[in-house]
Amino acid sequence: MAALLAGCSATPPAEVTASPSPATSSASPSPAPPLEETAEPASLSLAVTGDVLLHPTLLAEAEQEDGEYDFSDLLAGLEPYIQDADVALCNLETPIGEPPYRGYPMFTVPAQIVGDLANIGYDGCTTATNHTVDDGTEGVIRTLDTLEAAGMFATGSYRSLQEAQNPPIMDVDGVKLAVIASTYSLNGLSADTEWRVDTDISAQSLVERAEKAREAGADIVVAAVHDGAEYTSRPTDAQRKLGRELADSKAFDFIYMHHTHSVLPIENRRGTWIVYGLGNSVAKHATPTILNREGISVKATFTQEEDESWQVSELAWVPHFLSENPVRWCQVAEPGECVPEEQAEQSLERSTETVDAYGAIKDGLVPWVPEADQPAGS
Repeated sequence: MAALLAGCSATPPAEVTASPSPATSSASPSPAPPLEETAEPASLSLAVTGDVLLHPTLLAEAEQEDGEYDFSDLLAGLEPYIQDADVALCNLETPIGEPPYRGYPMFTVPAQIVGDLANIGYDGCTTATNHTVDDGTEGVIRTLDTLEAAGMFATGSYRSLQEAQNPPIMDVDGVKLAVIASTYSLNGLSADTEWRVDTDISAQSLVERAEKAREAGADIVVAAVHDGAEYTSRPTDAQRKLGRELADSKAFDFIYMHHTHSVLPIENRRGTWIVYGLGNSVAKHATPTILNREGISVKATFTQEEDESWQVSELAWVPHFLSENPVRWCQVAEPGECVPEEQAEQSLERSTETVDAYGAIKDGLVPWVPEADQPAGS
């Protein structure tokens, strides 16, 4: 995983050497003209993952004897995937708080989660969720201060009007990536100002923000929308309509969503990929449904075209399942020891059926196998 501001570069062209042709006469052959080296197109890979939602069980499992917290074991399974992308973004569902921490419905969580996310390679998090103001304005500011102290990008909530007005752009080795985030709700609470949290998920508003980001120099623009119906396996009609409107606007190069705590389909809409629901990244709900123990992580590889625009040239995915006692992030695409084999196979089947409901695999969705895990020579 390359660091932020140095996450993407064109692969150096392979050295080309010309082999001499066999002589057709005793005369010395004319030297072959040198072949021009052709640089590979510039590319950038973006990993996006679902909700980081720390319920009390996860805090209890992470608490150390000295009262500090260590979430590294919980997150360890994610690291090979996060390290495999140029840029990685989480969705930080809940505000950073102070002890004693709280669970549902008004969450606060320890700051150590941010450091542990950064340690496995995350470059930033979106922060516009229905729980953003669970700890009031102080919680919003504390969360953003914590992310900043860890060197992480954040967007979706803001400490000042100036921050809210700044284009939400990450500069990754000269490639400017804009992330347009918003949430459908604040669970009936109100922020202290209208600019504190992005809460307008209308297509018109999101497109206008995307266009402003383009005007500010963004090369790639993605949407990160917190929306949907919890514990379902399909987007709502309004959610699918929104995703398609954003895709059809051509203002976005990639669209992804979270909030439902369940896996939703992926769709290629006239060349623009829409991920309707990543599910949970890590969580431990009291609600007893298998759906909230499953999620997906997605890597979008953007390639620069001849006209200098950027398109998703490959979309890859990996499904995971959250084990119990203790809770761990466990990929289920390949056999492993993290969860029982039968349980992993059933989870893989469910997630694959859901993800492919709109024909994503036929349209080019591929399995995500980290480069470090690929066979030599592949």
